[in-house]
Amino acid sequence: MPHTYTNGVVTFYEDAGEGPVVVLIHGYGADLRLWDGQVSPLREAGFRVIRYDVRGHGRSMIAPDGYTFENYAADLRDLLDRLNVERPATESLGVEAVHAMGLSMGGGIALQFALDYPERVLSLTLVDSALPGFTYSDETTTHIQNFMQAVRSDGARQAIDRVWLEHPFFDGVRRDPEGFASVRDILLDFQAPDMRDGARPADYHPDIAGRLREIRAPTLVVVGEDDIEDFRLIADVLAENIADARLELIADCWHLPPVEKPGEFNAMLVSFLRGT
Repeated sequence: MPHTYTNGVVTFYEDAGEGPVVVLIHGYGADLRLWDGQVSPLREAGFRVIRYDVRGHGRSMIAPDGYTFENYAADLRDLLDRLNVERPATESLGVEAVHAMGLSMGGGIALQFALDYPERVLSLTLVDSALPGFTYSDETTTHIQNFMQAVRSDGARQAIDRVWLEHPFFDGVRRDPEGFASVRDILLDFQAPDMRDGARPADYHPDIAGRLREIRAPTLVVVGEDDIEDFRLIADVLAENIADARLELIADCWHLPPVEKPGEFNAMLVSFLRGT
């Protein structure tokens, strides 16, 4: 798997196909394998697909600090810049602007990227997206705090298995033993560096929620109809406040539409991308 330096960290990525570029940004605790079901359909539809491990995830570097949405967005900027440099000199710079797609935390990263580097965004696809600046419910906040405490007392692997994977986020994929086993394997590789002692407080978030009207890129907002209330509310906020946004609800689906409903999700995604 190729890697490069981005914003002071080593980032691992995959780059496949030719055509307009789609960047896939995974959710918290996962890595680029979460998008296994999207790469081939996107390539067959005529897109170049870039997916990468966000800092502190997968094979990318565990930085001593700097787990902020601003740093995540700067990492993506530098990754695209490096891919420009590393393409053959006879080719045009094909990664100037991209279709950015993020799941959960990855949606928050895509939003920050669109605000910080708007000229580099052709479209946004926000899948059960996080929204920095949104006030989450007491239940969600408590779960995150319990996970942090478990990481610090028991280590990341036990905390993920005992606390994180018990969240309703995973109720949908849990219905498919093979799919759940795959997601569990991905998450158990995560070391949760942002939750360790001395890490920047997990409650630090930029106010993206207050800046949504600045986003001008065509935006597809996707949410599972059975996801927890916080994320269904976020989907409504995104669709109502981003100027060129539309909301799509996936029936009988929780927090992971690309894994739970790949056929329906991929068809929706390709249709949107071809129209932007």
